[in-house]
Order: sequence, then C-alpha cells, then structure tokens
Amino acid sequence: MKKIFSILYLSMGLTALGMAQQKKPNIVLILADDLGYSDLGAYGGEIETPNLDRLASEGLRLREFYNNSICAPTRASLLTGQYQHKAGVGYFSNDLGLPAYQGYINQESLTIAEVLKENGYHTITSGKWHVSGKGNSLPWQRGFDFVFPKEEKSSDSGAPGFKGKTDAQGYPLPEHDATNVINQHALSFLDQIKGDKKPFFLYLAHTAPHWPLVALPQDIAKYKGKYDKGWEAIRQERFKRQKELGLIRPDVKLSVRDEDIYDWDRLSFDQRQLWAKKMEIYAAMVDRLDQSIGQLIQKLKDNGQLDNTLIVFLSDNGAPAEDLVKWHHGARINTGPVGTTGSYESQSKNWSYASNTPYKAFKDYTYEGGINTPFIAWFPNRISAHTIKNGEGHIIDLAPTFYALAGAKYPKIYKGIKPNDLKGKNLLPVIFEDKNQIDRPEGLFWERAGNRAARIGKWKLVSTWPSYKWELYNLETDPTEIKDVANQNHDVVSQLSQAYFNWAKNNGVVDFAQLEEREPESMKEFRKSKVQEIAAPAFRF
Repeated sequence: MKKIFSILYLSMGLTALGMAQQKKPNIVLILADDLGYSDLGAYGGEIETPNLDRLASEGLRLREFYNNSICAPTRASLLTGQYQHKAGVGYFSNDLGLPAYQGYINQESLTIAEVLKENGYHTITSGKWHVSGKGNSLPWQRGFDFVFPKEEKSSDSGAPGFKGKTDAQGYPLPEHDATNVINQHALSFLDQIKGDKKPFFLYLAHTAPHWPLVALPQDIAKYKGKYDKGWEAIRQERFKRQKELGLIRPDVKLSVRDEDIYDWDRLSFDQRQLWAKKMEIYAAMVDRLDQSIGQLIQKLKDNGQLDNTLIVFLSDNGAPAEDLVKWHHGARINTGPVGTTGSYESQSKNWSYASNTPYKAFKDYTYEGGINTPFIAWFPNRISAHTIKNGEGHIIDLAPTFYALAGAKYPKIYKGIKPNDLKGKNLLPVIFEDKNQIDRPEGLFWERAGNRAARIGKWKLVSTWPSYKWELYNLETDPTEIKDVANQNHDVVSQLSQAYFNWAKNNGVVDFAQLEEREPESMKEFRKSKVQEIAAPAFRF
C-alpha cells in the first residue's frame, strides 16, 4: 500500500510539474530611449546600473542586435515584426503622403499585443508610443488592455507630456519624475492582474535617457566630478572594459574619431565644467532608469509573477548627435539650468561619441553606432547565466520570438484583413539553446531619410545621404567600420546593392530625393544640427 501511495504521489508531482511547464510565460519588453551601446555597466559603462547588470550576468547579452536608427521607425518594427516601411512608418511619425511613409502603423501590420491578446494574454503598455497619427493606431486600438498615458495627444506625439511639480530649484519631485511615473503605472497594472491566472505581455517604453536632460538632484549628485576627464578618456576606459567583459575581441580597434568632436584639452575650464555637468545629468537619467527596473523586478517577485517571466531589454537607437542649443530654438527655449524642468538641453554629439563606444556614428545613421543596441534577455532556469553571443538579431525578430515562446498562432485573417507575413526570425535557439547567431542568408536592410545599409553575413554596405556612394565593411575583421574595402570587392558591392534594391522595392521604399521636399522643416533642422562648430556651450550652469 505504501508503495502504491508513493507511486501516486510521484505521478501527481510529475503531472503538476508538467502543468507548470505548460503554463504560458509572461513577457516583459523594456525599451530605453536614445541609450548608447556602452552606457550600461554590463556593456562597459561606468554609470551605476546594478539591476540591468544583474539581469545581464544571470542571463544573455548579444554583441549585435539591430534597430532602425531612430525612434518611431524602430517602435513600429519592434511592435509588429515588420520592416518600418512595410508597417507604414518609413520616415518618422510624419505623414509624407505615401503608404510606406504615413507615420503610423497600418492595419496590415499586427502588433504583438493584438496577436498575444487573441492567444489569451493580458496586454499592458506604459510610456512612449509614437506610432499613431490622425487618431489612428492608438495603443488601445492596437490590442492593449491597460494603457498609460491614455490620452490621444500624448500617444500621437510620442512621450507622455509630464509637467509635474518641482522643488525650489526647479528639479522634478520624485513622484513627478518621468521615469518614476511611467514605472509606477506599469506596477499598478501588474497589481491589478496579479491574482489572475492569465499570462501577460508588458511593453514598458521609457523616455529616459532621451533629451531634454532632466533628472533628480539626488541622482545627479552621485556623478559629481565623474566626467571632468572628458569624453575621450571615458571612451577609452569603456573600450578597455568591453574587452575585459568579452564583448569586444582583443584585436578590435576603436572607431575613428569624428572630425567635429571637440578637443577636450582645448576647452576652457568653464566650458569643461559645463560639458561635464551635461553628462552627469545624462548618467543620472540612466541610473534612475535602472532603479525603476529594480522596482519592477521586486514587484514581479512580490506578486509571484517573476519565475515564469522573460525580460528583454534594449534601446531604440544609438545615442544621438542632436545639439539642442542649435536645433529647435533650444537656446531660446531654455528657461532654467541644465537638469531642471526648464532646461532644454542634450548631451550632444561629444558625449554620445563616448556613449556609442566602440562604434562609429550616432542615432539616425546606419553605421553600427546608430543601429547596434545593447540587448539583454533574462528568464530564470531557462537562460544560462553569464552568456554572451553574437546574435545578429534585429527588432523584427522579437514578434516571432514571443509568438514561439507563447505558443501563439499568428492569424491568417484578423478583423477581415490579411496581415503582412512576418519577416523576422525566431531567436529562441540563440536565447535558450547553444546557437551563437541567427542564420539569415537573405540579409538585413536599413533606410532612414536617405541613409542606407545592407548586411549579409560578414559584409555590410553603407551610404550616407546625400551621397549615393556605397562603402563596404567586413564586420568579421572590422566591426568598428574603419576600413572601407568597396574598391577591392566590386562583386560583393554588386551583390549587396542588388539585394538592397530588391528589399526596397518589396517594402515600398522611395528614393529620398523624391521625399525631401515633403520633409517637415523641423526635421530638416534636425539633420543640419548634427554638424557642430567649436563654440562655448550656450546653456546656463
């Protein structure tokens, strides 16, 4: 009899284990805004990011994970698994009068929320949306049950418009800090469903560390004097740590310095102090972002939701080259010292040069500095700790990856419409298994305001508007894009350029010369503002 009961209990235990294993996992997708490749400690940075570093050390980091180089196009691809033009956001959140450039997600491109909701998931989003327009494609129209901010204007424009209370010096109070507000709404939504057996998908889209530079004074104080040595010294230190971490091979060289990066040694003492202050505030914004992720992890643990949750973290593009003093009337708009809510300042190209270590260029460009983002994936007992892989993933891969993980069916017809086919790859063999990188013989492709790129295997083709000249780089031997080898490899240039033009035709991409006249004046200013001149910073200390 005792033996029979033992067998019965064992059987019951195995059944319970099987049921637990069959339970659909929760999925948390965290997106930072304008975060550079090396800004996290886990990617070589000196900013204090213990929570993200923990996820990285207990999980997976990828050396190569690609975005679309700028905000709205990245978000469109991230949410749909489509290239941005196919999804209708080929340029930005502006309507340029063509289907591929309407500025908001079209109905044929289903969002992750729409698909997972059909497959039994709660769907939650808090933070920046930036893929709607003219009242179309708002988050609650695209599959999300829990939404913050639930205001049409905020969703159309991108970021929640926080105009909260400040202290006597003009710094935001903690409860009105944008990162804290976005995070607290997400945590509140998680509390609302914690007793429910349904799995959830949380898309947490932070606005940090995107300009304007505004942070809490207690966070800024932690970085006082940290950046007095200048961007070149910080860049060199980050590069050294990246090699020590195993993110960069020992033989890789640091990308070539842009000609218009300021020479720190030529700046006056006052100029150095002003520039250092900018980076102190940027670091404080990244620090607060990391603190919020620590709060999220604790909430998931307290609610009993953590052990069955995949957490993925990335950035929407590389650190930016925008100089707000020169762009968008920044010098005139400033009404308070940098760091306060009246400030309209950016870290500018000089500090972004360090943020994107070891890579070349910035947000909006198709060099690695613009399109290669940190990527961290964490799932307890599913992802091996201390794992670093090449990956060669892309944001179009996240939707098919999440569907595979959730066992979700991608519909053939959705609300009477035939959805676009998914073009991305399932990353689970890289995330959970021994595969080092995705096989993608068809290649990856980029186009943003005339900046173009194509990658197939080790070869990457790049051209920067207004030039049409192709540059070619062997990323296997030259991942920092130092040596253009186009003249020595005409056959490779021909192969990749033909693949690019086939992709462009299939995705509705139009030569930017035909669209430039439709480009909003503010965005023309944005592109011009990326060229700096040596001058004293025009913001107040």
